[in-house]
Amino acid sequence: MDGSLIGNIAGAGYFLLFQVFGCVLSFNILKKEPGTARVLLGSVFGSLLAGWMPALFSMVMGFNKASHIAALLVTASVIAVFCFASRNRLKNQENINSNAKSKAGNAGRVKKDIKQVIHEYGYLLIVLPVFIFFTLMLLSHTIPYDQYGNMHAGQASNGDMNMHLAFISSIAEQGKFPPEYSLLPGTKLSYPFLCETNSSSIYLWGSSLRFAYMFPMFFAVLQVMYGVLLLAKEMLKSRSKAVITWFFFFFNGGFGIWYFIDGIREDKTVFSRIFTEFYQTPANFTDENLRWSNIIVDMLLPQRATLFGWAVLIPAFYILYRAVSLKDRKYFIITAVMAGGLPLIHTHSFLAMAFICAMWLICSASSLKDSTVIGKKGINRISTWLFAGFLLLMCSLDIARLQTETEENIYFVIALAGIACIGIICLYLAFKGLKNSEMRDTVINWAILLGIVLVLALPQLFNWTFQQAQGEQFTRGYFNWANLDDLYVFFYIKNIGIVLILAVMALFFSKRINYFITLPVFAIWFVAELIVFQPNVYDNNKLLYIAYLFMCMGAANYLADAVRRLRSRAAGAVLYCMVLFLGSISAVLTMCREYISDYQLYGRDSIAMCRYIGENTGPEDIILTDTRYNNEVASLTGRNIVCGSSTFLYFHGLQYYEQEAAVSEMFQNPWNTELFDKYNVKYIYVSNSERNNFNIISDDIFLENAELVHKEGDVCLYRRK
Repeated sequence: MDGSLIGNIAGAGYFLLFQVFGCVLSFNILKKEPGTARVLLGSVFGSLLAGWMPALFSMVMGFNKASHIAALLVTASVIAVFCFASRNRLKNQENINSNAKSKAGNAGRVKKDIKQVIHEYGYLLIVLPVFIFFTLMLLSHTIPYDQYGNMHAGQASNGDMNMHLAFISSIAEQGKFPPEYSLLPGTKLSYPFLCETNSSSIYLWGSSLRFAYMFPMFFAVLQVMYGVLLLAKEMLKSRSKAVITWFFFFFNGGFGIWYFIDGIREDKTVFSRIFTEFYQTPANFTDENLRWSNIIVDMLLPQRATLFGWAVLIPAFYILYRAVSLKDRKYFIITAVMAGGLPLIHTHSFLAMAFICAMWLICSASSLKDSTVIGKKGINRISTWLFAGFLLLMCSLDIARLQTETEENIYFVIALAGIACIGIICLYLAFKGLKNSEMRDTVINWAILLGIVLVLALPQLFNWTFQQAQGEQFTRGYFNWANLDDLYVFFYIKNIGIVLILAVMALFFSKRINYFITLPVFAIWFVAELIVFQPNVYDNNKLLYIAYLFMCMGAANYLADAVRRLRSRAAGAVLYCMVLFLGSISAVLTMCREYISDYQLYGRDSIAMCRYIGENTGPEDIILTDTRYNNEVASLTGRNIVCGSSTFLYFHGLQYYEQEAAVSEMFQNPWNTELFDKYNVKYIYVSNSERNNFNIISDDIFLENAELVHKEGDVCLYRRK
């Protein structure tokens, strides 16, 4: 749990070696890309290797140092052979060009002017202030100690972090692979656990749990942030538009600030409550139906699966777009490998990738001469008609929902019909493209991508994802995402704000429309509004935010073009400032609230007891505790508990009710040994939480069948006799 400095260095060194391998791979296979893109993609490759290679060896050898060393050596050997072969293959080409280079002499070796480098890559520096902010929040929100020895968390990390810590510590401590739920022993971990194993690998080498949790996240958030910039720059062909897209995406918050400005007339404390109350921010306040949570503090900071999934997904979009633009099969293969590794990292990202591939296949396989940018006349109106049809359908469903109770199966059928139409269009264009000599290679490239993805992804889906998603509370029809009681259009205008308004204006007034941007928005939004893919309806935002990314590109493109048409630079600057202020003020206040938020998560005595448990119990021993969400035994020790919190288990689709009832029965009747034997309970953990939750008047009731082995303040650990 506490680790050591040497352990931190060893764990970080192991992870960084894979980062180096990834960069070596990137610089050898992506020679057409600029240096920043190769560094970004190399880091992504390294993270994928650090997650997948030890996992593959652990399937056979168990999750231990031996499997990790084997993974490291094999990865290093394969990359060395690959690079050596690539170097020999390119040697002849270099010899051919050597004479031409020698004639250029020293003139060809002049270093780039510093101003040129700044002009080319300086826009990337916009990431650094926000990355520093994220780093400070991660440091202050990830179980830091206070002066009294208690561990703390922030508002966003107060919940899910407990679950992630339990997964990370149990995988490293117990060594089972594939892993099981330490929160429900004997149940296969169907949650996409490769978002945790990077940290488990670091923890395995003796680092502190806190360091292991944070270290890979620094790389992942940079991959997401740089990925958005590079993708937007590539698709919009403009650095300024890319920066605006980036700003819209990460500083999302909508018009929620209005409710606090309006309410201050009646209640002077309404504005101050943003910074003092639990989730009363302009971006996330259910009392006013504000649900468009800020991406930085409400998504990337607490939700590791989303963070690590997007860290692969968004750079994969960049590679795929380059593949379509360059018609380079190698890029299709790289995209396929990245997408094929996603299901066990973040299932929603894999699903989003499927929709994007379908839409971009339609664009690239179209028989039109230029399927990327279509002129205003003729087919340009498709976007307008799509938007009109989409809005009409959603508003009609919304009216029906408000007037009568609509069967959820209807929504599911409508969504399936839409997905079927997309599939039919893809198949039609594919068969049509095979008959066209100019399009045949493109169709074959997409077929190769699909084949590789299926080979890599299907074992993950069938062995983990589909088994988890068999319950009735998973994939089902549901309309209008998290909207509680607002009209459809009004709900999204106030939640998404100026970005939505600009994106819609772009559909009607832009002279040129990039269908690689618009089609993904319609496809993802259509499906995510009619089907939910998990018990928690709110989690569909993990799909909606990907559509929102493309919406931000459309809005940024339109805004920049509108400013360019203004004759006055001053007027353009004012317009930029107004739009960016309206788009970000809710996000800034939400981020400030998250930065100053502070909650005690684990008490000093509980931490000391967990330290004892880690040193004096077996990795697979089962400990009886209550089912609170902030269970320090599960999170800090990696030990199994009889039953974890329903907050986690229900939303994973698990059947935990019997174990939950057994926990209550065992605490209230500890002399009944039948249940203790059934669930192989070896230790009983008793703190004030257990005493209060189960009305335990005296700890003496445990002494009949157990002995007190350790005590820290009011926290006791009993071992069964």
